[in-house]
Amino acid sequence: MLLIDPLLDEVKDAARMAAYFGVLHNLIFFKQKPSTSYKSRGGTTIDEIVLHGTESLGTQEQSANSLATQTESVHYFIGRDQGLAYIIVAEEYQAFHAGNPKHHANVEDHNPRSIGIEMYQKDISLFKGDASKLDFTEWQYDTVAQLCYHICHRRDIPRANIVGHGEINPVDRARNEPRNFDWNKFNIKLDNISNILVALLGADFALPR
Repeated sequence: MLLIDPLLDEVKDAARMAAYFGVLHNLIFFKQKPSTSYKSRGGTTIDEIVLHGTESLGTQEQSANSLATQTESVHYFIGRDQGLAYIIVAEEYQAFHAGNPKHHANVEDHNPRSIGIEMYQKDISLFKGDASKLDFTEWQYDTVAQLCYHICHRRDIPRANIVGHGEINPVDRARNEPRNFDWNKFNIKLDNISNILVALLGADFALPR
């Protein structure tokens, strides 16, 4: 389960905490799968969330294990199946998911400022190149929306700073990763979470703009 962050002082009351995590109920499924591939943020403020899609040839567990054991890493991994979710790198450290290793001109290294969330997808080659079959499950949409709200609320990150990897690195990610992610569905879910928590806990729980 995601640890209760010290930034969540306003829900330390048991009843309020129950209401908060009653709405963000998928967060209880996150387990630890720690990576050693991370480093200090060097004092940089966290102000961005970057979403990724794996497009993997391997299984969900193989994909998660790869992120935990290789150079590339993220903070969170969300599988397709209900209950499959991992914390890979603690938020206070930078993971290696949105940098500029090829040193392209005009491409910023977003690792120091961002939190990376990887969502499992099968590789397009498994669908004989049919990109329309690359999708995400309802569990993934619900979980990534709940996780993004949780991060944005704790760290005062505006929703405009939730971006896809392809948006910030168009050189390496021309396919607009996460490919076929339904941003409209995601934003509706994010708004619903915010509206419910405002009704339950007050205006301080509105999603930062």
